[in-house]
Parts: sequence; C-alpha cells; structure tokens
Amino acid sequence: MGWDSTPEPGAFVGQLADHARQLQREARDAFERGDYTRASALIGDAELLAEDVHELVAAMERRQIGSLATLAAYDLRIDAETPPQPPARRLPLSPRALKLAIGASLTLGLALTEF
Repeated sequence: MGWDSTPEPGAFVGQLADHARQLQREARDAFERGDYTRASALIGDAELLAEDVHELVAAMERRQIGSLATLAAYDLRIDAETPPQPPARRLPLSPRALKLAIGASLTLGLALTEF
C-alpha cells in the first residue's frame, strides 16, 4: 500500500464521527437498561471522541487555509503592474481651508487698498 492509495483525511473523520454516534447509541441503550455507570462511561468516551473529531477538522481547515494563503502569495496578479498613483497634492490644506485662506487674503488686500 503506497502513499497514493491512502484514503483522504475526511474518510477518517467520518469513521470517527460514526464511532462517536455508535457510542452514544450504546450509552442510550445502557441507560434504558439501568446500567448508569456504563452509560456514563460511554457518554464520556463519546464526548472525548467528538472533541477529537472537532480538533481534527479544525486542524485540517487551518492547514488547508495555510496552503491556500501560500498559493495566494505566489499569485501573479499581485505582481502585476500597479495603477499609477495620483500626483501628490501641492497644498497641504483641505478645500475648505483653502477657500478660507483665499477669502481672508482677498479681504486683507481689499482693506489695505481702501486706506
């Protein structure tokens, strides 16, 4: 059995999830028979297995996201030519401040020419 014939990780997750459900059914049957100790132990085992399945799926997702992020880093669209940047503003004033400055200078000029 070579590396190319091993099943996907999702198959193992499915088997583990099926086993957790089987443990839950056995616990239900044990509870109905009145074997509370066995039912409690089976429920604990099912919970631990369900947590392991959850962590396994989360690890698989993190790994897949990491590989996709690596592919995105090598994406050629990122290295494409960037659009030209607009020319830098020569005046550091906002349009409103510029209007006020022009108005003030015209007012001062008018006041000085009157006297």
